[in-house]
This record gives sequence, C-alpha cells and structure tokens, in this order.
Amino acid sequence: MERKITIEEHVLYKEDYQMKMLKANSPEGFLKVAGRGMNGSSYYDYDVSGKISMQAMYTRAKLKAEDIRQFMYQFGNVLKETGKYLLDIHCILLEPEYIFYEEGQFFFCYYPPATQDLWEKFHVLTEYMVKVADYEEEECVRLAFLLHKGTMEENYSLEKLIAECGEREEKDMEKPVRKTMIDELLEEKRERTSYYDTEEHDWITEQEMGSSIMRETDNLWIPVKRFLTKHKKTKWGEWDGLHIEEEEL
Repeated sequence: MERKITIEEHVLYKEDYQMKMLKANSPEGFLKVAGRGMNGSSYYDYDVSGKISMQAMYTRAKLKAEDIRQFMYQFGNVLKETGKYLLDIHCILLEPEYIFYEEGQFFFCYYPPATQDLWEKFHVLTEYMVKVADYEEEECVRLAFLLHKGTMEENYSLEKLIAECGEREEKDMEKPVRKTMIDELLEEKRERTSYYDTEEHDWITEQEMGSSIMRETDNLWIPVKRFLTKHKKTKWGEWDGLHIEEEEL
C-alpha cells in the first residue's frame, strides 16, 4: 500500500519547470512528488512508502558517526543533482520530519514554493544532530560539533564541511600514535630487564649440554657394568669351599 505525506500551500497551484523536471528525470536522492491544486491551494504529495523519517528514526535510536558521514555524503550528491537539473537548492527541505531513510539511503523533499535559505536551515539541522548524537561514541560527538561549529561561521562553505566530514576518519587512521614520556620510560625499563649477556648465556648452555651428555653416557653404560659384574671371573686363590686336608702323620 502506498504511503505519502502532503504539504499544503495556500496559493494557487501552478506547475512550473521545476515540477516538470522532477517528473521527467527523477533526480537521485529526492522523493517522488506529485503536485495538484484544489480550492485555491496547492498540494504536494510525496511517496514515502517503506521509508522512515529522520525524526522518527532518532526518536528510537541515537545518531551514530557513520550516520553523519553517510548523510553528508548523500546530501552532497543531492546538491549536485539540483545543479545538474537546474533546480533551486533552497527548495530542499532540511527539517527532520521531511528527510526520509530506507536501506542505507537518505531521501529529501523538493518543495518548489519554499522561501528559505538552505545555509540557515542546515545550521538548524546541525543543532538537531547535536541533540540526538550518541554521546558514548567519541567520533559521533566530534563530527556533530564539527558541523555545528562550522555552520556558525559567516558565509560557511557546505562543500568544505562535506569534504572535511568525509576525510576526518582517514586523517585519524593515518595519524601516528604519539608515545608519551611514561610509555618511553616503560619501554626502556622492559629493554633493560630483558637484556642478558649472550656470551655468558652461551657458556651456561654449553655446560648444561655437557652435563646432559655425561648423564646420558653414564646411563648408557649402567647395563654393561651390571653384566660385567655378574660374569666377573674370580681372582686366583679366591674360591668357595676351600678345604685343606691334613696329612696323617
């Protein structure tokens, strides 16, 4: 069953080139939209079947760093699509209730009657990100405040923020781990305790091997010694039962 949301504007509906462009090309990242007029008002219907709004999504769960990166990357692509099809970027709605998500993809509402400034709206969106961010994830907090702080600058660049947000993780991964003084001292201590005199070690090894060989040699000769002892010939003059008979005088 098709599910849709409708935005009403109290002006006469007039289908301009923007609506014709949206219908003819279906730019990537935008919700399908249909416009109509009734009783002197304009109605814009957006197909949101199978999708969930950003507002509903982050009521149930916290915003993660990967969500921010994914959103910014796709938002950048949507801005490129507006230029490609000669659309007005200020007609992209950035309220959380008008941004939808489905299977790894964010979708935006293009609203032709909009009279707003995209940069101001994006600043408000970053405030929302700060509120719903997962404060147990350090990278998420850093990205949320990075965007919010960036939008507070006069004439900030969206393109620069999108690029910086995407490069942040790569820079952190490439950054070498700096050793502290404590780490260096511990490493030096480990090296001292693990050091030994190789010549002395070799001499001890040789002595142990020599003793082992001697023990093995002694053990080897034990059966031979037993055999010789058992079959040893008696010396001359040594025998049992020696009887000397006295001659009878």
